Amino acid sequence: MAKRRSAGPVLVYMPDRGVGDLMWHLPTIRAIAAASPEGKVILATRPTTRAAAVLAVEPAVERVCYLEYRKGALKQLRETVDFYRLCRSLRPRSVWILEKIGRPAQAAWLAGVPERQGFGLGHSSQERWLSKGSRLPKSMRTAHRIEKLAAFEALHGLTLASREPALSVDPNKIDAVRARSADKPQPWIVLGPGAMDADRRWPLENFARLSDELQQAGTIFWLGGGADEEARFAAAMPPTCMLSCDLPLDEAAALISQAALFVGNDSGLMNVAASVGVPTIGLYGPSQPLSYSKWLSAVISPSGTIADITVDAVLGEIRRRTAPARTARSTGSS
Repeated sequence: MAKRRSAGPVLVYMPDRGVGDLMWHLPTIRAIAAASPEGKVILATRPTTRAAAVLAVEPAVERVCYLEYRKGALKQLRETVDFYRLCRSLRPRSVWILEKIGRPAQAAWLAGVPERQGFGLGHSSQERWLSKGSRLPKSMRTAHRIEKLAAFEALHGLTLASREPALSVDPNKIDAVRARSADKPQPWIVLGPGAMDADRRWPLENFARLSDELQQAGTIFWLGGGADEEARFAAAMPPTCMLSCDLPLDEAAALISQAALFVGNDSGLMNVAASVGVPTIGLYGPSQPLSYSKWLSAVISPSGTIADITVDAVLGEIRRRTAPARTARSTGSS
């Protein structure tokens, strides 16, 4: 085993692959950073989180390192080697693995990292390589990741200012969004019709009907990513709406941050919307509704099939969420 070193940065490994996963983990990452003298960490994660762009102005993250998600028969060996090489390069004094998997823990041990923390959850494949101390119990294996993170924080005495991700948005990106859409009447409403899984996608014709119902409220943006979504959205979207499918995620976050409302499928964009403090209505079919943010509310399919959510149900939730703002404005102007 390589010689151990006491100096070096704090390395946090989040192996989950989604943008939404990154948002849920952000308060924990900040808490680990706050417990270090530097007040910051290096984050290792998957390229699909797009963390380097999304966290570009996050003060708790000094740097983002990407580790590819491996497939095939040699997956375990290749992922172990990848993390070993990263640890040998960075020479961290501690590694925090926000999961139960054993490969990064073994790699950190082999690389001589003095402190190695992880979920444990009764998995000997990880626990044998961790530093001495308490682990999350086996009984929490089926708990949602957010519950595991909260328990992990308590286990290590980490203090959170808030469970809210409160994602920082680059002011330069906000200025660019405002300049590009300066002629679009406000308020802006952003719809997110995309999602990775087909069973999480509300029918596009429903988004079109919703757009028609909201068209008098302001400017409606349909937000997505990639040429495939652009073609599908353009075919379904009312001509009065604005289509934005070519924005990098950090610019998409800037656009959403300037909106009065976001309505969309259970997706990365939905989690970003809640994370930047915009009233967000998530549409849920088979997936578990989330409640980690005060900005996020759910419209849940009565059958578990997202297509069974009605436009009227979504409009009802919009009225409920926007009524306090209308009441406040009315009271203030009297």
